Amino acid sequence: MLIAIDASRAINETAGIGRYTRNLVKKMIEIDQKNQYLLIFSFWRPSPQKEKLIKTFGQSHVKIKILKIPGGLKEKVWQWRLPWYEKFLAGADVFFAPSFFEVNFGLKIPQVVTIHDLSTFIFPAHRGKNISQRLSRRAQAAVKIAQKIICVSASTAQDAVRYLNVNPRKIKVIYPGITDFPSAVKNLPSSLQSKSYILFVGTLEPRKNLVGLFKAYALLPPYLQEKFPLVIVGAEGWNTGETFAVFRALKLVHKVKFLGYVADAVLAKLYQEAAVFVYPSLYEGFGLPVLEALSFGTPVVTANISSLPEVAGKAALLVDPNDPQSIANGLQRLLEHQEEREKLAILGPQQAAKFSWEKSSRQTLKVLEEVGRN
Repeated sequence: MLIAIDASRAINETAGIGRYTRNLVKKMIEIDQKNQYLLIFSFWRPSPQKEKLIKTFGQSHVKIKILKIPGGLKEKVWQWRLPWYEKFLAGADVFFAPSFFEVNFGLKIPQVVTIHDLSTFIFPAHRGKNISQRLSRRAQAAVKIAQKIICVSASTAQDAVRYLNVNPRKIKVIYPGITDFPSAVKNLPSSLQSKSYILFVGTLEPRKNLVGLFKAYALLPPYLQEKFPLVIVGAEGWNTGETFAVFRALKLVHKVKFLGYVADAVLAKLYQEAAVFVYPSLYEGFGLPVLEALSFGTPVVTANISSLPEVAGKAALLVDPNDPQSIANGLQRLLEHQEEREKLAILGPQQAAKFSWEKSSRQTLKVLEEVGRN
């Protein structure tokens, strides 16, 4: 069987869907030697770094094709019902789209798509009305075309049924795996001290609820704020005006450190040495940072809604993300009680071990083979 995959996100994005695509595809072609693979990578500007990363996917049973096309143009063209892409895929039996953006409307071969979250349906204001409507329409069209839909959590599957009107029998829940981090760097950045800071990891955007986190942090007793600065790791996303307005209004300038995007080796060190990891997101399709923190044995405070209880199990302290006092109480409880932190430090890696890219890849491969045969 020839399995075609648009793996463009693996080279164009460092977090989220990019990390999902990179890990899943690499593990799939590693464990499956009986099928043939055609991997599609699209990008526009010359990039030796991307070309180097593409080469890491090379194996004897893998063929690689590169499309030089701008992302915005690709998004439009993939909605046209043109036959040329079918020929480009060289007789593939099934096509896998790691997100709804990779679904091609002109293909006659069966397609499988992964749905990661339905945030534009639930929080349209976060991305703006026009962008949310465009993304939502694209998701609706993609699931109608796809023969099978993979959802990254049971929560996302429920959202797909509710917002996309998908038949539940068309859905397969397949959890992502745990990130395989490189060796951690030797020293912490920004003069941080081991076990003396609170860590948050994620793109800075409204859904991550940094507004609620800043309000919660401001409610902590002064001695805890002084001992445990709040460290924010992640690139700035969209609609951050309110986030930074609240940050300034609460006068947290000298208590919160923004590190921006960091390399995985640095991130591993930050996870290892954090006193507590906090992730009070308002909505997640899965919540990979929570799983990453658990794998390092770092005590976790996270939200009690959407997919996060699925990821955290009984290995984290769940709080109400819409109530800053609830978040603050969770943080204070872990920061002040060593026995609680020690308990979660044991449970965390046990919970994280339930998720693996090998398991995810084998389950995804089974879906692709079934769809391709039928």
